[in-house]
Order: sequence, then C-alpha cells, then structure tokens
Amino acid sequence: MSPPVVEIRPATFRDALTLVLRRADREEVEALSGRDPRGVLVESVEKSSSAYAGLADGELVCLFGVVPLSLVGVTGVPWLLGSDAVCAYSRPFLRRNKTYVHEMLREFPVLRNVVDARNAVSIRWLQWLGFTLGTPQPMGASGRPFIPFSMEAKDV
Repeated sequence: MSPPVVEIRPATFRDALTLVLRRADREEVEALSGRDPRGVLVESVEKSSSAYAGLADGELVCLFGVVPLSLVGVTGVPWLLGSDAVCAYSRPFLRRNKTYVHEMLREFPVLRNVVDARNAVSIRWLQWLGFTLGTPQPMGASGRPFIPFSMEAKDV
C-alpha cells in the first residue's frame, strides 16, 4: 500500500462548512464555547491570520490555523480541528505540523490556547509538538476541565 498523498493548502469558507468533526473535537468546542461547532469552525477560519486545510488522498481531514489574541500584541491562539480520518493519517500530518507551528511563532512569538482534558489524542499531539501543558482547570460554558498550553519563540 502506498503512502497517502498529503496536501496542505489555504482553508476556505466551504472547508469550514463541510468538515465533519470527530466526536472529541465536537465535544471540546461545545464544552468550551456552548456554541454549535460548525459556527465556531467558520469563525475560526475567518478570524485566523492564517488558516489551512489538510487533505489526505483528496479527503478533507482537518483545518488548523492561528487567531490573533488581540489587534495589538504578540500572542496567537493556535487551533486544529479534525475529522475521524485525521487519526488514520496522523503520521504524515505530524511531520508537517512542526513547520506550521514555527511559522505561527514567527508571526506571534507567544502561542496559547486550551485543550479539553478528555481529548487524549490532541494532548499527545500538543506534547509531541513541544507545547508546555499546564494544570487542568474548569472553564468554558460547561465548567469542564481544560488544560492550558503554550509555546514561546524563545523556547524553540
């Protein structure tokens, strides 16, 4: 079996409307925001200074990007949401993710966000990328535990 053809290209509004999120990502968005994940995904693509679509063999498997925390500042909020297929194609995407994290750090010397403490796949991915994970704390619409994560350009 040949390796999948992996493509990363700029994300579109249509991508945000068509990506079917994996359950853990859907639950994370709902727990944090209390909103419909589709709307949050569209908003994330729109507000990102850079947003990308990850495809494997032509199938849309994830969207990711970085949103400025404020109009003036050095902090960006990195995000990635994927379909069930993102786990099947994790190795080819993991190899490329570090490049995009470094690009984000060139634009925003500080990257910060939170991850649902139940989202084991995302937590492992963040650790592999080199993010520092904090202590879980209740937050968001649900009050569920979320783990803050961060990275600074000086750390890489």
